[in-house]
Amino acid sequence: MSKELSLTVISPDKILYQGKAESVVLPGSVGYFGILPGHATLVSQLDFGLIKLQKSGKEFRIAIDGGFCEVKNDQIRVLTEGGESEDDLSHDHAVELLHAAEAHANGKEKEILLKKAKVRILLHER
Repeated sequence: MSKELSLTVISPDKILYQGKAESVVLPGSVGYFGILPGHATLVSQLDFGLIKLQKSGKEFRIAIDGGFCEVKNDQIRVLTEGGESEDDLSHDHAVELLHAAEAHANGKEKEILLKKAKVRILLHER
């Protein structure tokens, strides 16, 4: 059994992450769940949230806008509508996104914009 996972996180615009991890926590549609090496094969729908991965004793986080994941043979593939890593977006810019979303007209689009902004703010909170 391998001691590492291979994680790939892909959005339509770019590859958000591609590399190894010791463990991964994903935002499932009914709550967060963890993946360790040797995990059973799995396909799951993902919600807006943070992917948290442990690598070399450090935690790295990626904000995603929902999607799907497949876990098979210690490989995790995540397809998401969009996302950013901690390095891609400053906290100040995330707050600006939240204010813009709050000012947006009511409706489903506002709800989605608010979710995106709140996840990006969480990206910078420890």
